[in-house]
Amino acid sequence: ADAALVVPAFLERGYPYSRPADRPLIFTSLHQSYVTARAADLSVGLTREADGLPGTAALYLLPATRQLTTRTRRELARRADAGATVYLSFCSGEHPTTRGPWFDDLDGLFGVELQLSYGVAEPIEDDVLEMTFTEDFGGLRAGEVLRLPVAGNEDSRAYLPVVPRAGHVVAVDAHDRPALIVHETGSGRTVLATYPLEHMAARTPRANPDATHRLYEALAQVAGIRRPVTVADPHVSADVLVHADGRRFVWLVSQSADPLTVRPAADGTLHDLESGERVTDVELDAYGVTVLELR
Repeated sequence: ADAALVVPAFLERGYPYSRPADRPLIFTSLHQSYVTARAADLSVGLTREADGLPGTAALYLLPATRQLTTRTRRELARRADAGATVYLSFCSGEHPTTRGPWFDDLDGLFGVELQLSYGVAEPIEDDVLEMTFTEDFGGLRAGEVLRLPVAGNEDSRAYLPVVPRAGHVVAVDAHDRPALIVHETGSGRTVLATYPLEHMAARTPRANPDATHRLYEALAQVAGIRRPVTVADPHVSADVLVHADGRRFVWLVSQSADPLTVRPAADGTLHDLESGERVTDVELDAYGVTVLELR
């Protein structure tokens, strides 16, 4: 996969400066990020921080992440310089004694200056986050608004106040505060969301599919990732499996309780498996699955 979901070592290992209470938040945020990626028809692989982030990717996703080792933070900076896109959404954590980011030089990685008071969570007062784009970003156009659910406990329902320095703001919240910041570095970039987008969705009943999949689509475009098949409706996940003989098969999997008709966009033509006839519109039953050949 060209996109990698980073599994923090704090999920697996007990460090002296971490708490068991950190692990459920990490797990649910990773789970939500995977669901969001599938809604965006973005294939992701898991890369473990404990293994040193093996392999390479065009896009690294760090959802609602507040804890990284210094080695990993520096490696992510090197990969951004080398051309990758590194995305992180801030999360304050769910425990009152270790609030805020816990890794080296967030400022330098994302081109910002933190305005946090140590140990203090800056509460999100709105019930819905309105992320308004101030310039084009991937497929998102200036003026577009993503509306996202706000959730969390008194510690995690918090945003990250920053002042942009080397980074530039591409989206703001309803109070005109930076919500998404891009820092161009080397031949790549880092992207910082100042809200815990995936954590908030994970803590909201029936949130999926929420609008974060639009952001993931934009991240994929900015990172130069080619998605061989996509469906506009986030209720339908699309992906391609390649047979040993080279044939390609598109899988369309519906997560909708209602029947749907969709028109997939693909880097070729879609054909019925039995008749071989070309297919444009696809009817899916509730929670249905359709397999087509991609030529």
